[in-house]
Amino acid sequence: MSSPHAGATLQIWRRLQELKEKKAAIVLDGNNLDIASIIAVARHDIKPTISKDEHLAKQLELSVNTLADYLSHQYVVYGVNTGFGGSADTRTSDVLDLQVHLLQHTQSAIITEADKNPASNSEREPSHVMPPAWVRGAIVARANQNLRGHSAIRLCVLESLVNLLHKDIAPMIPLRGTISASGDLMPMSYIAGAIAGNPDVFVQIGKGKGARVIPASEALKETGLSPSGLGPKEALGLINGTAPSVAVASLVLFDAQKFALLAQMLTAFASECMGGNVEWAQSFIHTARPHTGQVEAASNIRQFLSGSKFVDGLESRKRTGEGLWQDRYSTRTAPQWIGPYLEDLLLAQRQLEVELNSTSDNPIVNPTGGEVYSGGNFQAVTVTSAMDKTRLALQMIGRMLWSQVTEIIGPNTNNGLEANLNPSEHENYTMKGIDVNMSAYMSELAALTHPVSSHVMSAEMHNQGINSLALISARRTMEAADLVAHMSACHIYVSCQAVEMRANHIRFLSTVHAKLKNASADGALSELKLQDVQTKALAKILCPIVESTWYHWNANTWRDRIPHVVDAVMSPVTEFLASNENNCTMPMLIAFKKDFQNMTESTANEMFYPSPTIAPSDVAAQLGHGSAQLYLWVRSTLNIPLHCGLRDDPLYNAREGLPTKDKKTIGSRVSAIYESLSGGGMMDMVLQSLDIVRGEVVLCASPSAHN
Repeated sequence: MSSPHAGATLQIWRRLQELKEKKAAIVLDGNNLDIASIIAVARHDIKPTISKDEHLAKQLELSVNTLADYLSHQYVVYGVNTGFGGSADTRTSDVLDLQVHLLQHTQSAIITEADKNPASNSEREPSHVMPPAWVRGAIVARANQNLRGHSAIRLCVLESLVNLLHKDIAPMIPLRGTISASGDLMPMSYIAGAIAGNPDVFVQIGKGKGARVIPASEALKETGLSPSGLGPKEALGLINGTAPSVAVASLVLFDAQKFALLAQMLTAFASECMGGNVEWAQSFIHTARPHTGQVEAASNIRQFLSGSKFVDGLESRKRTGEGLWQDRYSTRTAPQWIGPYLEDLLLAQRQLEVELNSTSDNPIVNPTGGEVYSGGNFQAVTVTSAMDKTRLALQMIGRMLWSQVTEIIGPNTNNGLEANLNPSEHENYTMKGIDVNMSAYMSELAALTHPVSSHVMSAEMHNQGINSLALISARRTMEAADLVAHMSACHIYVSCQAVEMRANHIRFLSTVHAKLKNASADGALSELKLQDVQTKALAKILCPIVESTWYHWNANTWRDRIPHVVDAVMSPVTEFLASNENNCTMPMLIAFKKDFQNMTESTANEMFYPSPTIAPSDVAAQLGHGSAQLYLWVRSTLNIPLHCGLRDDPLYNAREGLPTKDKKTIGSRVSAIYESLSGGGMMDMVLQSLDIVRGEVVLCASPSAHN
């Protein structure tokens, strides 16, 4: 079964790796710009070039000449010899000054002095300008759209646009003030102002600690660039388009695609944490309802669970037993929950890819037909549509992750793990704060999900009676993706804690079971003086009782479970002895109870904190291929250990005069995972673990998973 969403995501990622490794180049020609190239330019300092194709240059020249011929006939051309928008009933012969008028009225949004001098902002007031990555993405997108030869813009002007990227010049663009109606007029006007050398348009030059904010005129002079004079339609052609919206949308769409894949891996991880019965992932269920996204999600989750010793239902079937027979909705219906949104994300990706290589402008020139047409190709609703879908997909992913995390932390739902995932012998509230944080993130994420498109207000003398709000939608989607990153980091941290505790409980119970089955003199039932066959028969009765009782009494610490287990075995032991007419006296029963309690306590003392717990390598060996990758990354690459309560708290250690080295708050640990996700390291690992073979997504286990 093919996996179109995973395949599309991997295709972007592979192309991005090629660009980052300089194995491929970004050559702009108006037809072949992809999302990976936007990301490479925006986030990874890859420099694009303009194609040297002679036909392209001739097409651009013909476009400019077509407009000039139109004007020589005294034809009226919107935005060239008319006013703008609702003022298009005015006429002018000052066509060059008109372009300056356009920039003047669109360069009207807010940039503060603190924005121009970030070092002075010690109070960390929110920025009023776009991140440089968004600006770089907008520049490359607009250059590509204009290179299609329908905007009457000279090649030299487009070269000036691309030269900003080569000189590390990022115009400062106000964050707010565009309704993405006639495209993103306001944001692009600041970019146009930068290449024109406006002394009151500011740019950031350079990156990192060496970055400076100076006027565009100074930046051009300093870097050896010449200001671009703007011809009769060149200001309008530069700003009257969707480039900022589609650039930001491209960045966040890829982030969302990755989080959708990660969410499937985390669903497998959550199932392992809770010792699930994952027959819900069986292919028969999903081919019986063959929505492509659902089928793909189930297939991916099966691959991520492959090799897991913590779940039943795939490589082995659970036929009998006690307790909750089927997993709860947050994992069991994950393919049905996330599947439709994999399909939506694919549609959103196609919409953006088309937009990146479309003519977004008005009016547009038909060079071969010698005509100029007024229309509405600047209307960015296709981007709004893509972003509203993407944001809803992120909300659905987040809601699923929220449910999974709360169920892993809660003692009533996590199938026997301690409340708040406390591995200590003392009362602790380890993951309680994470539980609260997840609800805060989820509430904010849900509030962001409301469609931006339903809030359109008429603007500009009611000329822009309908407008797309595309950049606002993209901005909101970027916020949503960041919240899902927060939630994913929490999920990963909680899941690593939970699965390690699960593995330790399994190890403990296996040891107790072995001692119960041991018919020798040092076996757990030796005080009862049973025959070997009787020992095995009684052990068969007691093992499931020990296990179910141990997992049932999970509201407090591991030590608090022991008395309940001891009490639970006494009645079946007595009944067994009576039914088998064993000559067992009361002193022998009392001795057995004491001996069994000592055995249980000593076994637990050897395995649970503060004694050394199970080794991470032993945990990873039992995990499915997908979660093993995440678990080893956290434990080995990020060096984040199991959290064991107060003794891991820096303040507690400082107060007690104990070493504080390597002691971190829970927030610092989760922050390290968040940074690894957002910085790309962990996500690259996740994507590297996937490969497309014959149209089917399979997981390639990393070498570390076998160590």
